[in-house]
Amino acid sequence: MLRNRWKWALLIGILAVGSAVLLFRPYLADWLSLRKKETVQPITVGARTLIVAPHPDDETLGGAEVIQKALAAGKQVKVVIVTSGDGYKRAVEENYGIASPSPADYRRLGEARHLESLKAMKHFGLAEKDVMFLGYPDGGVNGLWESDWDYDHLHRGLNGSTHSPYAFSYEKNAPYCGANLAKNLWDIIREFQPTDIVYPDPNDQHHDHWGTNAFVKYVLTLHKYRANEWTYLVHRGDFPAPWRYEPNLPLHPPHVLSGLDTKWIYIPVSEQEKRKKHEAIRQYATQTKVMDPFLEAFVRTNELLGTYTDPTLPVAPETPDFAGSPAFPHPLFLDAHGDTVRREVEAAADIATVGGVLADGKLYIGLETRAPISPRVAYNVRIRLFRPNEVKRLDLTVHGTQVTAARYASNSLDLPPDTAVQSKDNRLWLTLPGNLLDGTTSILLSADSVVDRERIDKTAWRLVKIAGR
Repeated sequence: MLRNRWKWALLIGILAVGSAVLLFRPYLADWLSLRKKETVQPITVGARTLIVAPHPDDETLGGAEVIQKALAAGKQVKVVIVTSGDGYKRAVEENYGIASPSPADYRRLGEARHLESLKAMKHFGLAEKDVMFLGYPDGGVNGLWESDWDYDHLHRGLNGSTHSPYAFSYEKNAPYCGANLAKNLWDIIREFQPTDIVYPDPNDQHHDHWGTNAFVKYVLTLHKYRANEWTYLVHRGDFPAPWRYEPNLPLHPPHVLSGLDTKWIYIPVSEQEKRKKHEAIRQYATQTKVMDPFLEAFVRTNELLGTYTDPTLPVAPETPDFAGSPAFPHPLFLDAHGDTVRREVEAAADIATVGGVLADGKLYIGLETRAPISPRVAYNVRIRLFRPNEVKRLDLTVHGTQVTAARYASNSLDLPPDTAVQSKDNRLWLTLPGNLLDGTTSILLSADSVVDRERIDKTAWRLVKIAGR
């Protein structure tokens, strides 16, 4: 009888351990894969640090440690908040008891979130004059970046306006278009001359976050401004794991990003700094009411910052063999694998690699996907070409054997002559005329996939240098 009891106890123990491993496998994978190559280390910022946040609260979630350490060292910090966070329907519903918010209700939320950020930054010792609110529409930063770029094509926010309605805006009555947002960012950078810029990670899944990253990178590239660049992650799957207040746990990047080229830096957080960050998070009352466990999950033993090395578009002596080469030719950057919205149904839309090369007088841009290229999927390749006094854009869509170019802005290019597309198995490649890059010093490059008008996957926007330029 005793032996049988031991057998049952052992079986129950094995099942319990197995269940725990299955339950915490994502966190265990993070810990095992990232602890091998990442160490906790302090960072030193220069004399002037600029924190760029998409919404009120992101400056604390991603930049609290940098702000605290810089101010403690007597250095200057300024914070730029791109939107007023005025498009969060659930926050309006929960905070004000309104089931069908009006534009005025969204503006009320924007006003409240503006004050919350000021309170949180004051908690760190940052003066009100050093916190700037641009007033662009919450949920619309990607729209400003992608299609609502020109002054004659303004975006209308959920706040009911095509111009910033807030008296606290950096530019009063700022028009809601990408060109003006880029202008505001450059005006601030040119005046403040930051030595360090902390802004959202390009692999953040929230469209306001990756859109803000693209705008910052665009402005820095356009104006050839050099600063130390650091990125922070807020939205990616179940990050930060677990979604609850665990101040004694480390903060690891999500496992799905561990195979990419990001260098993650673990910044140690003292008990006092941790407490101040937690107290600052509590100042965002409209947000803690609806997403408290998520916000508090950023209070950990460390903060995370990422850095990237910009890839270079190579020049090759011969035409790349996208069809027959065992390895994908000339990869420029990788995308997270198996991270699509409809993972098993749309594996053909899951972009794994973006590549490119200049060869035999032509420009080749290639994509590699998790499953064979499908005619159901529209594959978009988006390029911004930086030339001495201008930026041109090329937005290409591949659907089956057809390639088209969209004209989203006044600087959009038509489909270049002799553009061709080919595909085999899980590879697709475009052939473009090499003179497209005449006078071009670098490009911003991204790819995404769409099925039935739903975006399934999207890579980061990455700056690609051109060899020899």
